[in-house]
Amino acid sequence: MMKHYKFSTREFGVSDTGIHLLRSNFNYSTINFKDITSLEIGRGRLIRNWLFVFIFGLSLIAFSIYYAIGLIGVFNDQSIKRIYIEELMVPFLPALLGGFCIHSASRKGVVMKIQHNGKKSSFPLEDIIKNNQYEDLVDYLVNTVKVYSKMKLISDHKKLVHID
Repeated sequence: MMKHYKFSTREFGVSDTGIHLLRSNFNYSTINFKDITSLEIGRGRLIRNWLFVFIFGLSLIAFSIYYAIGLIGVFNDQSIKRIYIEELMVPFLPALLGGFCIHSASRKGVVMKIQHNGKKSSFPLEDIIKNNQYEDLVDYLVNTVKVYSKMKLISDHKKLVHID
């Protein structure tokens, strides 16, 4: 991670000027502290577009089941003499990917939700918690972001409730 951020994850870094949105450790956008109208930390989905990922996973598993049922019919057909290994792998690989998609979409954890300039952004704080920086981040945000009436921060991440 970049050294000039007080706190950083793969998705964002926090400095004295604001919250910097990162891609491959490069700042592509900055949310200034003065632009933040609401900041809330709680439990939520760890990925964006979780519903799309969940439905995609379900459709992959449905395809795998449909193909497997058709493949069982091929085994019972006496006129078919040869079945290729690729045909057996077709239902297996989408089922694995579908299971992974469903698992990813259903994961919940600690997230920071920010409203700024009419936009809403959500960032997972798993890396911050893993590095034992959660309490320091909360203290820093309380002292830096001047929206006390709209901030919901809890210093112990294990006591957080679900937000959506």
